[in-house]
Amino acid sequence: MLKKILVSVLFVGLFFQGCTKQVLNLSNVPIKQKVPMEDVTKAIQAGAFQKGWTTRVVKPGEIEAEIVIKNYMAKVKINYDTTNYSISYMDSKNLKYDGTKVHRTYNSWVANLKKNIDARLALDNSNAQIGTPLAVNGNHKAKNGSSSGYPYTFKKSVKEKEDSFALVIGISRYQQNTPVEYADTSALAFAELANKTFGIPKQNIITLVNDEATSGQLKAKIELLKELADKRGNIYIYFAGHGVPGKDGSTYMLPYDMTADGIHLEPSLKLDNIYAKLSTLNVKNVFVFMDSCFSGKDDKGGLLYRGVAPVLKSKKTVIDADNITIITAGQSTDFANDYRDKGQRMFSYYLIKELSDGETNLNKIYPEIKSSVKRSSLMKGIGYKQVPQIYGNKSVLLY
Repeated sequence: MLKKILVSVLFVGLFFQGCTKQVLNLSNVPIKQKVPMEDVTKAIQAGAFQKGWTTRVVKPGEIEAEIVIKNYMAKVKINYDTTNYSISYMDSKNLKYDGTKVHRTYNSWVANLKKNIDARLALDNSNAQIGTPLAVNGNHKAKNGSSSGYPYTFKKSVKEKEDSFALVIGISRYQQNTPVEYADTSALAFAELANKTFGIPKQNIITLVNDEATSGQLKAKIELLKELADKRGNIYIYFAGHGVPGKDGSTYMLPYDMTADGIHLEPSLKLDNIYAKLSTLNVKNVFVFMDSCFSGKDDKGGLLYRGVAPVLKSKKTVIDADNITIITAGQSTDFANDYRDKGQRMFSYYLIKELSDGETNLNKIYPEIKSSVKRSSLMKGIGYKQVPQIYGNKSVLLY
């Protein structure tokens, strides 16, 4: 009996030993084509997003990337310039790291991360765009022949709007909720639109992506807008992620670190309260773009409320102030669909596509956005019907 136990222990020890390998650190992986630093950053972020990694730019030339799958976590540092990049181990959880060796799953994740980054960087070899986030069939060129980095052609603003500010939020990966595909990449595209076409300086654009968009950060940044507000400029807010209906009919932004069950504990994230606060800002106008579904379901129809199917009712959106305009991805019971072919959210794709031409009249382009989204959503099936809505002051110009 003792012999059998010793054999079993030996077998288990050998099994786990066989599952660990030398930690895969990649040094000075060459970037074969000449690209600007900004495009290298976008390529690394896009390659990481596609494999489920969340990223944070620590400083120019350094990104931290983290992946969490069930009870397993890996975190790496990516150092880079325009000629090469390196991926090095930072931290892990439940992957048997002992200082030199780690579970082979970690090495597999890092190898796939490298493969995706290389693919993003090499897209120009197939006449596609460097850094186009998750775009399957990119090949979009700006009118001047340069790569836009996204599936759009951004018309360049002739004047910088130093008195305007933007808060851009995109949450694809949630701590405890199902993902919202392409919400992060759509947010990055909107930030590019705000800078290049709206003319908002980069330092005036606040971007929160994935785990950066915690409840604390969302509330803090909305409060920050109050301090930044300038009567000579506009405020723009973009949100892509889960929207949550409350049982009283109110709707909420769902931050990265909260669940639908507890969102009622954050009245500051109730949309009615956010809109009311924004309408009091001392600015020319406020524009809000909401790419969210408020039906209480995720992209696949699953319930956001765990273990219960709540009876939900929706209040009609009423905007009294004349200095705020809101355009949403759909009606309260609609899905907010992804657009896999473009690597974007469906509403965001058509919104940014229309705005990237330099059009400033939302009411003028709204019918085209509405028609395109409705048609494309119905092509997925009648249950995916999505009809964008516009509220508030519909005649004011975007900038």
